[in-house]
Amino acid sequence: MGPPSKLMSKIELGSVVQVGIVVRDARAAASAWTERFALGEAQVVDWPPEGSDLDAQSTYRGQRGNFRMRLAFIETGAVQIEFIEPLEGDNIYSEFLEEKGEGLHHLLFRVPDPEGVAEELNVEILQSGGSALDPGAIWAYLDTEAILGSIIELKTER
Repeated sequence: MGPPSKLMSKIELGSVVQVGIVVRDARAAASAWTERFALGEAQVVDWPPEGSDLDAQSTYRGQRGNFRMRLAFIETGAVQIEFIEPLEGDNIYSEFLEEKGEGLHHLLFRVPDPEGVAEELNVEILQSGGSALDPGAIWAYLDTEAILGSIIELKTER
């Protein structure tokens, strides 16, 4: 991790609302948790959903995105666990699997303006899109590994 950048003021992130884990099989990974722990059943969705226009909003490394993924969400109170299984297309999840294997991928925070935070940190947006479960919300993964040691995802506040 590099030295901290000189920011005018510190950026407000709020609480962690999600932990994202990249896996080869989202349903199996979620089941491994729900079979062992007193957690509710996972909600599984494929993104983008059939018939939606969410893929038109997606980006990957500055270009229009063309990827699909399966997501399994487990609610654990204040922090949601998300299991991400890349299905097709170029995306940061497949890159992660190739480089590191399965594992912890990101922490998610809600903010009013993900793009503004990226600009203030002087980092690129790796991948972004619209939410199937939170209509109108936009999510963005920031290229923060060099400065933070991990990726952060930001999602617009409700």
